[in-house]
Amino acid sequence: MLYIDKCLVAATLLAATAGARLDGQAAPARPDTTPRPAPPTVTAGEDGFGFRSGDGAFTLRVRGGVQYDGRFFADDTAGAAVNTFQVRRARADFQGMMYSRYEYRLYLDVANSQMELLDAYVDARVTPALRVRAGKFKIPMGLERLQTPWVVLFPERGFPTALVPNRDVGLQVHGVLGGGALEYAAGIFNGVTDGANQDVDASDAKDVVGRVFVHPFRTTAGPLRGLGLGIAASTGSQQGTSAAPLLPSFRTPGREIFFRYRTDGTAANTAIADGGRTRLAPQGYWYWGPVGVLGEYTVSRQRVRRDATEAELKSTAWQVEGAYALTGEAESYRGITPPRPGPGGAGRGAVELVARAQQLTVDDDAFPLLADPARSMRAATSYGAGVNWYLNRAVRVLLAYEHTTFDPFGTAAARPAENAVIGRMQVAF
Repeated sequence: MLYIDKCLVAATLLAATAGARLDGQAAPARPDTTPRPAPPTVTAGEDGFGFRSGDGAFTLRVRGGVQYDGRFFADDTAGAAVNTFQVRRARADFQGMMYSRYEYRLYLDVANSQMELLDAYVDARVTPALRVRAGKFKIPMGLERLQTPWVVLFPERGFPTALVPNRDVGLQVHGVLGGGALEYAAGIFNGVTDGANQDVDASDAKDVVGRVFVHPFRTTAGPLRGLGLGIAASTGSQQGTSAAPLLPSFRTPGREIFFRYRTDGTAANTAIADGGRTRLAPQGYWYWGPVGVLGEYTVSRQRVRRDATEAELKSTAWQVEGAYALTGEAESYRGITPPRPGPGGAGRGAVELVARAQQLTVDDDAFPLLADPARSMRAATSYGAGVNWYLNRAVRVLLAYEHTTFDPFGTAAARPAENAVIGRMQVAF
């Protein structure tokens, strides 16, 4: 009898372990306590369209923007410039993160019926003070160049931007220290012409670039809290050819060329880059409430040769621009955000007044053998004013007037002043 009881107990335990009951019915299922990953999310709003994995380790944000311009020239009796409408920029921007540490960006422009690669890079975040970026991206030099085009005060960037590189391929370390009190960047790049955007190098030489920017009063509450000061520099070498001179041309605020080097495709009559090039760019801004001021100065030195004539030429440019938010918003380097959106929202948006003075000067030694004297001025000086209306964070309307005068070399004929009226309708998200 004792043996039979022991067998019944063992059978009961075995049936319970197997998830069955002695009466032949299935035992209640045990709850599954295994953690389930959060589902991915999709977002859409004023910051673009986003995709995010459940754990947040992988993200993709799709953004973009379009700028539609109208450029008109007053008192252009010689018909030197063409009044025109233009799609100035039409861009698609893909940004994201992988494995919670590696950020990436693919940035394209399809304006002017052609595709241009702007950015294509991976940025590894080691710590906030140390990041490593590889690929193609903006060179850390010009203050206004480093601003996104969606927030610059005038339709066209100032003259100092013409003397710094646009985008290049290379490797950079950068970071932020002291909670944003100091920003730094240093890298090695292929080396591009002033103002240029290139994908491959034309020679074995490379450019070394560095930039430091500080906010000395960032932790204070006074009017100097929004003060930022910095300096950037580069050194390298360029070796051009008759087919690819690797020398810049300079444009007015109305995008008309006012200086170019001699070139006709022949060695005897084409100026080319021929050796060392250095750049230096002190810069700064100050923002306090509805007031903002940005200023920069840039000098670019480049050895240039045409046949047996050679020289080291120095080009300089400066600008000072200011903004005042009539509707009281806080000005900043990243633009302003209207708290009361315009038509379609609860308010009228934000309105700001802007003004600018700037000048670009070319070395006298460029004339008359290296520059094209028939189409080149020694200097251009411009004064501008405008009004910007931010309907909301995505839509902005700009209207600017810029008066530019030219200084010829020697006894050459002066170019008539340019009076450009530029309007812009912008949608960016």
